[in-house]
Amino acid sequence: MLLEKYLTGDDASVALKHHGKSLTYRELKDAIAQLANWITANDVSRIAIAFDNSFAWVVADLACQQAEACCVPLPLFFSEQQQQHILSESQCEYLLTDAEPPAFASTTMKRVCKSVDIVGYALTSDKTSVCMPNGTHKITFTSGSTGAPKGVCLSSESQWKVAHSISKAFEQDYVNHLCLLPLSTLLENIAGVYAPLLHGGTVQLASASARGFEGSRLVNPQALIGLIDSVQPTSVILVPELLMVLLHACSQGWVPPSSLSFIAVGGAHVSPVLLAQAQAKGLPVYEGYGLSEAVSVSTLNTGQCNVVGTAGKALGHNTLHIDNGEVVITGNHFLGYLNQVESFYPAHVRTGDLGVMKDGVLTLSGRKKNIMVNSAGRNVSPEWIESLLMGSGVLRQVVVFCEARPHCVALLVPASPHISIDGIHKAIALINQQLPDYAQIENFDVVAPFTPENGLLTQTGKIKRDDVITHYSSTIAALYHDPQFISHTEACTHPESCATQTITFGE
Repeated sequence: MLLEKYLTGDDASVALKHHGKSLTYRELKDAIAQLANWITANDVSRIAIAFDNSFAWVVADLACQQAEACCVPLPLFFSEQQQQHILSESQCEYLLTDAEPPAFASTTMKRVCKSVDIVGYALTSDKTSVCMPNGTHKITFTSGSTGAPKGVCLSSESQWKVAHSISKAFEQDYVNHLCLLPLSTLLENIAGVYAPLLHGGTVQLASASARGFEGSRLVNPQALIGLIDSVQPTSVILVPELLMVLLHACSQGWVPPSSLSFIAVGGAHVSPVLLAQAQAKGLPVYEGYGLSEAVSVSTLNTGQCNVVGTAGKALGHNTLHIDNGEVVITGNHFLGYLNQVESFYPAHVRTGDLGVMKDGVLTLSGRKKNIMVNSAGRNVSPEWIESLLMGSGVLRQVVVFCEARPHCVALLVPASPHISIDGIHKAIALINQQLPDYAQIENFDVVAPFTPENGLLTQTGKIKRDDVITHYSSTIAALYHDPQFISHTEACTHPESCATQTITFGE
């Protein structure tokens, strides 16, 4: 069913490219059919897939749909503990990979697809201990702020509906999309693979090292820029941190390829200042919004309607409305959370995001749970202030605090170890001119980077706000007692680690 309905590109056209090799649509269909036949013949119902961005990832994902089995992507940047949690929760019967099996997998190997070199390892599973909604064909796990991933159950139909909307929004006759995010990221999976294939285009794949990554860390920005130059894509998907990398490259003289006509940015709010800078540098950036529970992208700015500073209009596969300030999504959304029967078949998705709709355009103002109330009783969204500070270009990570206090303070991580305290002072002074008095930053401290290793960042690069505030409680208290800006007391003492970036992979 999948092959006939969605993969309609010309058989001789190139569907996938990876490190100088290519698969035509005919070859892709044959590989999918070969693996799907193995899945069906062995009566496998839940399959974990663990690959770097490659032909094998795409083939394994689509073969599961073809065989009507449930696919469980296993992010390679997750910790071993998180990966074991995913397998325990989903009770997958097989792990498909092209690498050595993890310690918790069987050592019995089966070569299940010769054309793209996929091997399978049997897993110990108990079908009776897993509970998921009917029609679940993919379980995508979000890392969350606690580190224990939560399984979001999705149907194949809901994913392809989103892909269809995105394909129309790209407004391109020829699609040559370069996947810069891991394919285990739902955003890249749907918008970066399904949408181009539905359009009959080409999907360009590259390993993590070729993209400049080690795990979730961008360690070689030059490799990323070189890859874009080499591929000459028509579109890419970025998270805000990667957009800052491209902007920095532009400031150093890099000229984006003329082929690049659509850069979708999601995963977190983007400062309007950064968006304006990107447009001025010739980067065709369009901000969007979505979450796993809404099957990734829900709204997107496009060439026809691009309102800078907003998340754009709904793409048409679902409906958004505001209820008591919160964004609520109905229509095309998830089936429920794995092993949480009370969550199955929801009528709508309460996103937890605050926003307003005007003329069909969504503007976000932060997370409902992150709202702080200062000592004067004013509600303050820290993300609003943080996005402006990030737009200064001198900061890599920011956490703003003002709960039950008279003014705002901030914990700051500079974009590089070469940025001076005086430079940060000046950047904050400029930002404060754009803010009302109750939201201005009155004091700050420069701290060490938030990382998964120190427990202040998820494996997908999201700051654990509550943990940061708890960890730095004494520092925050000192910021309210010292009338002067505190010099960096815990700044990065290892410039080599400050030079890398942990990237937030949008859900």
